[in-house]
Amino acid sequence: MSASKRGVTPEQLQQAAKDLNLTVAAIAEGSGLSKAYISEFRNGKRNFKPSEQALLRSYLEAEYAEQGEDFPEEQEASDQELLNGLGGMVKRITRPAILLSEDVPAAQVEKLTDLIEANRLKVGDILNTEFAKGGFFGGEFSETTENAIREIFALLALNYVAILMLQGRNIARKLPEGAQPKTMGDWLSGYLAASPLADLLPEADPADAEAEAA
Repeated sequence: MSASKRGVTPEQLQQAAKDLNLTVAAIAEGSGLSKAYISEFRNGKRNFKPSEQALLRSYLEAEYAEQGEDFPEEQEASDQELLNGLGGMVKRITRPAILLSEDVPAAQVEKLTDLIEANRLKVGDILNTEFAKGGFFGGEFSETTENAIREIFALLALNYVAILMLQGRNIARKLPEGAQPKTMGDWLSGYLAASPLADLLPEADPADAEAEAA
């Protein structure tokens, strides 16, 4: 694996900014990524796709090379070293990540992760909208507020299903056209058929279809 494919951690980006005296704007311009994306990644609020990681890594490597230096690889202390240094009062915590199934095609992974990120940004925008009168403990929601609440939970639910799909744990499937739901799973599948996940749902098991026909 080449160096550029190893990516960059938020900590490495912070260190590079100090070492090379780089602003967020300069990093964004040099890597071709947006300033907002760079800031969120640097603060641990965003994960970059492999293609974005490669752009950022290549840019930083080139900047270090101009200074006659190598990109500083992150060196992790062993668990025993951490325990010794902190008197045994330590518990390693890694950054949150999504475990990917090897059975999920790369193209589908790309589409699912793009969808998850787009939904996250939509939720953020909705959370910044004004809450119009009422609340859970008094009064009634305005129609705008009620619709916003519904949309938030729908987007969060879509992301949950997308994460399960990335793990190879599908809880919905494509149903035959005109099929009537017989279980809650069928209802969920029908609901998702009208969502951005529609084309990514797995095909129904032929054995199930034969059983239903019988």
